[in-house]
Amino acid sequence: MSTLSRTPARKSFKGLTFRQRTYVVAVILLIPALALRVFTAFYPFVQTAYLSLHRFNPAFDGATGPVFVGLGNFQRIANDPVVRASIGFTLTFVVVATFLQITLGLAVAHLLDAPFRFRGLSRTLVLVPWAIPMVIVALGFRWMFDDQFGMIPDLLRHVGLEMKWLINPTNAKIAVISVAVWKSTPFVALVLLAGLQGISQDLYEAARVDGANWFTSLRYITIPMVMPIIITTSMFMVVWQLAVFDLPFLMTGGGPGFSTTVIAQKIYLESNSLNYGYAASIGMVLVAIVAIVGAIGLYLFRRFDVSE
Repeated sequence: MSTLSRTPARKSFKGLTFRQRTYVVAVILLIPALALRVFTAFYPFVQTAYLSLHRFNPAFDGATGPVFVGLGNFQRIANDPVVRASIGFTLTFVVVATFLQITLGLAVAHLLDAPFRFRGLSRTLVLVPWAIPMVIVALGFRWMFDDQFGMIPDLLRHVGLEMKWLINPTNAKIAVISVAVWKSTPFVALVLLAGLQGISQDLYEAARVDGANWFTSLRYITIPMVMPIIITTSMFMVVWQLAVFDLPFLMTGGGPGFSTTVIAQKIYLESNSLNYGYAASIGMVLVAIVAIVGAIGLYLFRRFDVSE
């Protein structure tokens, strides 16, 4: 009986074309990976979306479970000054830091692409800031920006500038953004350097014959040719830095006040207070921002595709 029952399956599989068999094998091999992805990504997202519509604090709702409140958590977000401040600083941090990282990264990539002695060593050394763990960077710059013992305020005092960094809201924001730019610019420069090396030198030689200077070549050759890489890298940095947590948390603790608090830190604080429903609603706001940024990045990537 078992032999007869397996025979139709064998015949049906043998009756498939080579392409159909390839698809069947591919689906079978992909099922474990898809199942793992669903378990690690889709289920947490659905659970977060579910909790965002409920009030759930195990300390008070442990017996009854999550209490449905609809959009009540999102209405609370609209009236929460800390959340509004965290969203504002997060967007400011992401936009300013990404712009400076791309701009300075392109400049550094140009320098590293030029022929000079020890160019290979220079390309290696420029990656040192990016290779340092973020915890070390945050704690190190926290001491460097310290008003009493920090190296940076001391140097500024020698040139007649008296600035309070980590206790002044505006200066604290500038300090956090500056450290993020210092940390990630080498990575951006390395990615853009790979794009610059893919541009044919014949284009620059033809431009020089036509009388183009370095700025004209940069505007009409370099930037259009590396624009897809710039957009891809910018979108990656934006999405990556939207979820930033360790740098502002370790460097300023979100202060002074809530001036350098980011969305991820607010989610952490609410989760640490066992306000899981409210934390989930803030997380959904972050997901919406990431989705909008991703859609914009995909549109720009298709619009500036060099192959067109």
